[in-house]
Parts: sequence; C-alpha cells; structure tokens
Amino acid sequence: MKYFTSFLMLCFAFFIVHSAQAQTQTKSPSISGKVVDDNSVAIPNASVALYDRAQTEIISGTVTNPDGEFTLTARSGEYVLEVSYVAFQKYQSDIELNGAGTLELGTIKLREEENILDEVVVTGERSYMEMNFDSRTFNVGSDITSLGGNALDVLDNVPSISTDFEGNVSLRGNQGVQILINGRPSNLVRNGTDALSSIPASMIKEINIITNPSARYAADGTAGIIDIVLIDDVRLGFNGSVQANTGMPQDHGIGANLNYHVNNINWFLNVDFEYENDPRSGSTFRSFSADTTFAFEESTDSREREMEGSTYFGADIFLPGEQVLTASARINLEGGRENTDVFYRDYDPGSPGIYRTVFDNWNIVRQTQRENIEEARESDYSLRLQYENRFGGRDHRLTADFDFEFGNEDDDSNLNQIIEQGQGSPLNQRTFGDEAYREVRFDTDYERPLGEWAKFESGMRISMDWLDNDYRIEELQDGNWVVPGDEIGISDNFTYFENVNALYAILNGNAGDFTFQLGLRAENTRIETQLDQTGTGSSQNYLNLFPSAFLSYTLSEQNSFQINYSRRISRPWSRLLLPFTEISDTRSRRIGNPDLRPEFGNSFELGYMRSWESGSLLSSVYYRYRTDVTERVTTINGLGISTSRPINLATENAWGVEFTFDQRLFSKIDFTGSLNLFQSERDGTFEGTVYGSESDSFTSRVRIRWRFLNTWNFQANAFYRGPEQTTQGRRESSMFFGSGLSKRLLDGKATLSLNVRDLFNTRFSDREILNPNSFTSSQYSWSTRSFRLNFRYNFNSDAGAGSGGRGSGWRR
Repeated sequence: MKYFTSFLMLCFAFFIVHSAQAQTQTKSPSISGKVVDDNSVAIPNASVALYDRAQTEIISGTVTNPDGEFTLTARSGEYVLEVSYVAFQKYQSDIELNGAGTLELGTIKLREEENILDEVVVTGERSYMEMNFDSRTFNVGSDITSLGGNALDVLDNVPSISTDFEGNVSLRGNQGVQILINGRPSNLVRNGTDALSSIPASMIKEINIITNPSARYAADGTAGIIDIVLIDDVRLGFNGSVQANTGMPQDHGIGANLNYHVNNINWFLNVDFEYENDPRSGSTFRSFSADTTFAFEESTDSREREMEGSTYFGADIFLPGEQVLTASARINLEGGRENTDVFYRDYDPGSPGIYRTVFDNWNIVRQTQRENIEEARESDYSLRLQYENRFGGRDHRLTADFDFEFGNEDDDSNLNQIIEQGQGSPLNQRTFGDEAYREVRFDTDYERPLGEWAKFESGMRISMDWLDNDYRIEELQDGNWVVPGDEIGISDNFTYFENVNALYAILNGNAGDFTFQLGLRAENTRIETQLDQTGTGSSQNYLNLFPSAFLSYTLSEQNSFQINYSRRISRPWSRLLLPFTEISDTRSRRIGNPDLRPEFGNSFELGYMRSWESGSLLSSVYYRYRTDVTERVTTINGLGISTSRPINLATENAWGVEFTFDQRLFSKIDFTGSLNLFQSERDGTFEGTVYGSESDSFTSRVRIRWRFLNTWNFQANAFYRGPEQTTQGRRESSMFFGSGLSKRLLDGKATLSLNVRDLFNTRFSDREILNPNSFTSSQYSWSTRSFRLNFRYNFNSDAGAGSGGRGSGWRR
C-alpha cells in the first residue's frame, strides 16, 4: 500500500513538471491585451475566444485575470477574436498571426448593453434537454413543479431516473448509481439519498446523466452517474436572489443566494432554512403456514417533523496567469421527530391456505398497538480547497481538489407496545444510536492537447472514510432497563474504514468523421470493519482495472452514431454494512451485513442521435452484465417475524432500449418524453433456496411546458413505471402526476409559482413476497398530494437566472 501511494504521488509530480516544461517550450505566436469597461476599470474573468474566419470553430480561448489582462496562443493564420462579458456588448476583431512573436492588442473597451435584458429573458432561455452521446443534460432551473422543493423533487422529474419509498434512486432500473455534486463526491450521499433533501431546488442549475462513464470518473456505480450541477454565476458587484415558500402539508422555507465580486475575489454565500411536517402511511398482510397456520394485518401511520438549516460560503481568488483558487465551507444542522403508530390484528384463519386474504369469518385473536417516538439530530461540516491553472488554452489545464468532511448523527427511539384485545404482555423498548464520520479526499487532473487531433488526460485520487457507530437496544424488565439477548439484535460499537486510491489515463482523438476515446482506471480498495465487544470483523483488499472505450461517427450534421463500453463497481455503502437490527416494527425487521462484497458490472451501449431545428431524438440499445448483485432477501421465522438483510445474491443479465425525445411544438410549447423498455434475468442461491427472476418492464415520462402572455408559464409532468417480477415476488406498477403555474413579476426580476405534486394521490409502492411457507403483501405511501407556493426575487442579475458563487459551496 505504501508503494502504491508513493507511485501515485510520483505520477502527480511528473504531471506538474511536464506541464511546466510545456509552457516554456511552446513556439506558437501569442495574443495579449487588456479588457476594461467604459470607466477604464479592469474586467476580470471576461471570456476571450479565438475563432476561425468563418466563426464555425473555436481555436483557443481563455479568461482575463484580475487585472483584466489575457494571453493566448495559436498557430499562424487568420482569425476572429471575440471578447464577451455579462451585461456588456461583445467585441469582435479580425486578426492575423505571423511568426512566433506576440501580437499586442492593447486596451479593449467593452460597452455596457442597454435595453437588451428584457429581450434576453423572453428568447434567450436554454433548452430543457441537451443531448450528447456521453451524457444528457437537463436544465432544471426552469422546472416549475420543483420550485421551493429540493434535489429529490428535481430528480423525480428527470427522464431515466426513478425513486422509491426507501429513498433509493435508480437509473434505467438499476440502483447502482453514483451521485455527484458538481462532478465530485459529497457526504450528502454518504448514506443513501435522503440527505439530498438538504439541497434546495433553487440552487440546482442542471442534472447530468452519464449512463456509461469514462475512466475519468470514479468507477463506483454500475448503473452510471447522476451529476447534480449547482449554480455557478460570477458577476461584477453585488447580486443574488432570495426566495420563500409555503405549502400543504406543512412545507415552509426561506433562503438566499448571494454573490459579491470585487477586484480579484468573488465572495459567495448561500443560506437556507426549512421546516416540514410530512404524513406517511403503509399496510401489510402476511399469512404463514408451517407447523401452524395464522395471519396478521398491519397498518402504519406516521408523521415526521423536520427542521433544517444550511450555510454554504466561500471565495474564488483569481490569481495571475489564469489561475483560480477556491476555498469553501458548508455547515448543515438538522433536527427532527417522528411519531409512528403501528396497529396489528392477528387472525386465526380457521383453515389452511397461506394466500387467503379475505377476512370474512376470520377470528381476531389479538389486537396490538405499538407507538414509536424517534428523535434525531444531525450535523455535517465540510471544508474544500480547489485549484485550477489553464496554460494559455482551454484544453490545457491542471486542477487539484482537497476535501475534508465530518459530522455526527444521534438517533434515539422510545417504543411502547400494549395489547388492546387478547392475550399478551406490554412491551417497552428503547434504542440509542450515535454515529460519527470523517472523510478525506484529494484529486488532481491534468489535460494536454496532442497536436490538433488528440488530447491526453490523466489524474489520481486518494480517499479515506472513517465511520464509528455505537448502537444499543434496551428493554424494560421488572422495572429495570436491561440489554436483551441476541434474539432481538446486538448492541455494540461498529467501526468502518475504507481507503480507495486511483490512477487513470485517457486518450481522446479524431480522424475525419470519427472520434474516439480510450481510457483505463486502476483502483485499489481496502476495507476494514470491527465490532468492538464481540471482537469480530472483516477485511478486504483488492486491486481492479476499469477500462472504457468510446467510438463516434458523424454521418451528417443531423445524424450521428456511437458505441461505447465501460466496466464499473458498486461498493456497499455504510448503512448496508451496519450489523444492527431495526426494531421499530416487531413483525418486520431490517439488518445490515458487514460481509457484503462489491458488485461488478460490464456495460455496452449503442446509440443513434438525430437532431433538427426544433428538437432531437436519442435512441440507445444497451446490455449490462453484473456479478455479486446485492439484494435484500426476506426470511420469516416460525413466529411470522420477517428479517430483511442485504446479501450478494445473484448474477444479472439486463438489456433494454431507451428513447429520449425533445420537440418544440408551435412557438411557445415544448414537449419532452422518454421511454425505457428493459428485460433482466437474475439467478442466485441463499441458505439452500434458489432465487431467480425473469422480468420485463418499462418506465416512461412526459413533460409539457407552455409559455403564454409573455409572463406566464404552465408545466405538467407524468410518470409511469410498469409492474416487475423480483427474485422473491412481484412489484406492482406506479404512477404520479404533477403540474405548476408561474408568473414573472416586477419587470421579470421576480417569479411567483404554484405547483402540485402527486395530484391524484396515486404514488404508492405495492409489493408481494412469496416464500415456501408464507405470503406477504405490502403497500407504502412515502408522500402524499402536496401544494407549494413559491416566491423568488433576483437582484442585480439577469431575471430568472440564479446566483451564487463560482463554487456556490461546491464547484465543478
């Protein structure tokens, strides 16, 4: 391990030395100048682009430094130079480069635009969907139905993505998804996706979906990557936005995104406070037939109250020589209380038949009520340093990123159970959970052009995660609180350590109408787990190679094809490893598995993209093979109590076809639709039982947006997921519908919107589990029909645009 880390650091040093040499060896002619405003004040961070004379291709580009100065290089020839900055008129000039000297352009003065802003607001809006072969980008800033919501609300409206009642996010039906924030990992998705609710929708600029990532990205996530890109909007002076929302059920929030750019420093601050009070419900029927035959019905009602406050702040420092240093910090504090009432009715069916679900003439032998009051407190902190250096050209740069994240979570529960009818004894229990974590990451990436036809990329990553979780179950016996036996669940302290070191290299190139990319990534993983009291633990150490390959062919300006391949891994996240038993429901328990192994997947995809003036169509055929697929297997003991635990159950063959369609109808109506048809086969064995499934299903989404009367917008979304066979039963179909209406006010600087989610209250999760001696049918509703009213005001910036720093707490 020591030698591997040393090797990575040596490679990093080589990249820096090599890039420095490249700067001193270039003999190409250069262009220099200084950009100022009407008052001769320097304009930092203005865009400088060098086009060919036909202005069809960008030859080179850069941004001005804090003093408004710039330098860029290009080969000898005739070009068009363009200088632009927000709220200023563009500057263009024909230039000619000869020899290896420097062309001094002197001072370039940009004039402020006048009476243009309102026109930009009306006609300059980005398309909702932008499609490329390696990714699809969804510009969600104008998504009315998620205004006032959070990142999970935004993801609910994005094609190819689906969520379930447990907070799992799937991409093309696969939960092995890596979620990034501005292209980097974040502790917001450290333990699943529930914490994404702490990112306000107003801070999100776009969602990138990468179904077959290249070696540039960490190899984690067999389904691909969902990259949540936050607002990045640097402007001179003070600008930003404020917003407030209220809703039913109770959903209230207030926040601000502020940005102040002066001289060579850009300061940014994002603050947000939210209060929610959400109802949830569910029901379960289970019948059991072994030595005896019995059945029970369970109904659950809960209400979760949550308060959360977050702050993101930092600064971009523009250094000489096209260098930028960003320092940022994030603080997130959260507290909540959940009250859950569970009612059990135990039946004596009178005659065998585990699939009987009609309660006529069944005798109720016992009725039980269980109350659970859970209180949770969580605090998360992160510190980040980012560095970027562009060496005189857009495609030649070095970046480095250091992150330190830490936090705590306390979760205490009091559970009281009473018998309302029949025989039985009251039961009083309580649980205590205390978790602390730390994460350290260092990344560096280097890009360098190789002549005019190719580009080389390489980089490295070192990441280390620590987790310490202390869990205890106590039960009231004879007036004293005692730790019960292992038949209920262990009480212990669980420690977890993960270290992943990675190194990658990529070659991009083009030859005529063909473009290609070849990449290879190496990752060494070490995982250690330990239960302190029992002394048991596990250790894993493995080195894997992850190749990627892309080949594209452009038939014409409107038609192109691509074929690609990548190998990926899905490491189990820490919540799945915790060996503690959740006892909030005495009939249905959940437990983790510290011996889980990672999944591995090989993915192939063939795509065709057709574009025209008013729309585009992307169609893809894909195949995926996975090994050691993790599934939760449910077993039921002789008392009818089920235990769900994750295991490496099966191998999977999955294939499908996906269509994503974007079309402007008439001049003010946009239509977006997606359809994913897929099939899968899974085979596995657990404790002598064979689990297998052959399933075909589909998901579809449609989105219609209508802009009318210049200042009004209407939007409607619909989602449908077909039924699907599982290795233990069946999951029924699911659908929901949402809509929203917004109006621009105050000369376009403000927006007032009203939206409704799950309009017909149809968002349920219906599942059946079939075992040799039991049948379980359950239905959960993890949300309910909701209405939300949102007001947003932008100041000193383009109406409708967001604000926040170059980093906005995170930076791409």
